[in-house]
Amino acid sequence: MGQIAIAVYDPDVAYTERFCQYMNEAAGHDYVFRPMHGQEQLDHLISAREVEGVLVSESLREEYPLFIGDIHVGYLTGEPMEEVGEIFRYQSRREILEVLGKLLENEDTSVKLFVFAGASAGCGCSTVAAACAQELSQEEKRVLYFNMSCLGDTGTIFQGGNPRDFQYLLKELETGGDLDAAMAAVLNRDSGGVYYYDNLSAPLSLMNLTKSRMEILLRRLIDSGEFRYIVIDSSFSVNYGLLTACRMADRVIFVDDGVYTSNQRLHKIWSLFKMLGNGLCQKSVLLYNKFHEKYGRLYENPELPVAGTIEVLSPAGPSQMVEQMLGHEALREVLR
Repeated sequence: MGQIAIAVYDPDVAYTERFCQYMNEAAGHDYVFRPMHGQEQLDHLISAREVEGVLVSESLREEYPLFIGDIHVGYLTGEPMEEVGEIFRYQSRREILEVLGKLLENEDTSVKLFVFAGASAGCGCSTVAAACAQELSQEEKRVLYFNMSCLGDTGTIFQGGNPRDFQYLLKELETGGDLDAAMAAVLNRDSGGVYYYDNLSAPLSLMNLTKSRMEILLRRLIDSGEFRYIVIDSSFSVNYGLLTACRMADRVIFVDDGVYTSNQRLHKIWSLFKMLGNGLCQKSVLLYNKFHEKYGRLYENPELPVAGTIEVLSPAGPSQMVEQMLGHEALREVLR
């Protein structure tokens, strides 16, 4: 088995070089330390998944979370501290390696929130979001999906049924009812293992979901830890509830089929994200769908990274389209 690659970056380039040289001098340990000379180089290495771990200066803690997909992140501190992920930079080599080993053994138990935003109707957003939910479920991850689009088509993708749907939950939230009981009452479970909220009875009311109500709902879901992943599909509906979800999300995925109307709408949403700030642009990526390739063109925006290209075909219906997406490399990239 080869050595475990660890990328190291500190704004003090000289320190980065000295640290890596010092750590690599000892023979027989399981790690090789690679000095990074800038954040651009580090980000490229992370996106290419060429390292198993990353050590950065404690000043970069806000930019690099403890887990970037399957990559563990540690913070080199100037003082001995006890928070998760911290490594005192002036310890002996043996002590640093010991702490690093424990860091890499840590399991990511945080709740991850993914928001899928479709550039327009019929671009494949719901299909991709549902496929991601099923992919996670097949990996034995407990996942919750709910559709925030104004069409409310969850029931066409997942199999199940519940006389109470998402509207009941929203009513309880509005009237100050028992939110935990309401969330349990509206919960559905697909035969494939995906839990979901349906909103088929009155989907257009989701357009009126306020920022504060969405914050309460998502914060309760995240804090409860009942679901390891939460997948929100907005399809082509942009509203206060969606924007709140995007602010709280770990990643926002735009799905665009390349046609003129989709490109135009995506440009408007992206402009809105830039205006609102709050890190929305930094955590957004694009999935380009070739379903309508013969009609359109790739959305050109050098500021928006492309996570991959998908090919959603339409042989029989949404459930069959989801099956085509399972295991797709672009999905694995999004879910990292």
